[in-house]
Amino acid sequence: MLTELNKRASFNKYRYLLVDNLVVLNSVSPLSHKGLQSLYGEEKSFGEKKLTTVLRTDLDYDPSVCPTLVMLAEPYQFLEQAIIDKITMQATVECFWSKRYICAFIVTDLKPSILAKQIINIGNNIAKTLRQRYYPFFEPFRMQFLHESGSDQDNAWLKAQFSQIENYYYPSIHNGEFIRYTNDDKPIIEKKWNTQYCERLKKIRVIRTLVNAWANNRTQFEEQKNVPLEKQVIIQATQLIEQADKLGLTDVADILFWGLNGLRYQHVFTTHPQVLEQIPKAQQAPGTLSKHVIDANINLEI
Repeated sequence: MLTELNKRASFNKYRYLLVDNLVVLNSVSPLSHKGLQSLYGEEKSFGEKKLTTVLRTDLDYDPSVCPTLVMLAEPYQFLEQAIIDKITMQATVECFWSKRYICAFIVTDLKPSILAKQIINIGNNIAKTLRQRYYPFFEPFRMQFLHESGSDQDNAWLKAQFSQIENYYYPSIHNGEFIRYTNDDKPIIEKKWNTQYCERLKKIRVIRTLVNAWANNRTQFEEQKNVPLEKQVIIQATQLIEQADKLGLTDVADILFWGLNGLRYQHVFTTHPQVLEQIPKAQQAPGTLSKHVIDANINLEI
């Protein structure tokens, strides 16, 4: 990331880090709220500061839990390796946390106060489309989900919201690798997202729970350690959640059981006649799908 942020196209712009204060790091961490205050805090009554609070519309009553925008470098100022290493290491550690602290690197001409307002506006614009108060698009899993699960038309609308941001890099679930998201291809602008995409966004919490559970299972259970974490795991998880919905599964435990086995065994599980025979039983008694499948003693190993 250091090379990317110090390259010629970025060097003449501000480079920022966005962190989410709904997550609290240990105070000994240089990236914690206390650590950032020590590194970048300034006693200035006027003018732009290196630490700027992004007042989320839904949390503006308590600025302490709102995101912080950290000015890592001003235009024509080199970034140092040490701080970037700390940020990327933290992004790797937390890639499967339910809430994550490191949200993005941002490259832009905008000064801190203007960029903070732009971040608020993007969340408000998405919220209007979804008919809710605020949408925290900057949460890394949400951003990756928005990016990967949308059609070209859906991404065109989202990219239009980033028109004043040259480059936005969010940490992915794949070891915290930063993914570049930018509005450099000037797509045809759609006025809003399609209905199917909006419906998918309503299921994002259970999709995230499924992806995180699958990733954690692969580290905890010996027989799953060699199962790869597919690059398209978010799309696969979304499709499995949608399948569960179409099958009439309503209990979260049943939905996650369907999803976890679907990710592990793929179509061998989702199309197995004996597995499908258990669905009506789970419809009648929600929360029992795992018991019925286990009791049926179904061989799923290829």
